[in-house]
Amino acid sequence: MLKPIIEHQKDLNEIYKKMDFLRENFIPGQNAFFEELLDLAKEMRSELEYHFNLQIHSVGTNPKVEHLVKENMLVRDMLFRMLDFMIVKSQENSMDAFLKFDDFEEIFRAYLKKEKGLFIQNIRAKLNESEIKEIEEKLKELL
Repeated sequence: MLKPIIEHQKDLNEIYKKMDFLRENFIPGQNAFFEELLDLAKEMRSELEYHFNLQIHSVGTNPKVEHLVKENMLVRDMLFRMLDFMIVKSQENSMDAFLKFDDFEEIFRAYLKKEKGLFIQNIRAKLNESEIKEIEEKLKELL
């Protein structure tokens, strides 16, 4: 269930790994690191927007579980704010961009883990098989 959403986590993780590699290998005074982080933060924001839209337009259309998606939107908004901060600070060549990545990492990784487990369990607990199939069909249409 929710296979396209879970599969999309791979794309998000690839961007995350690049951001993490950049942070781990940062050399002060090298503007290229900030330029790369800027590009990666923008890419991550775009992919996260797509990721959450998959939820909104599939799971979120069922009234029994739409509250689960709304809870996830709070996480989305926090991640977006952090990415926006990193984008601005990268443009300023400020170390704060890399420092914010620590906060982003914690929430991002916890969210993906929750999505693979608890989110799916909660949906299964509230919906019957036909409702789950309906969500899966909507996901297929979105792709």
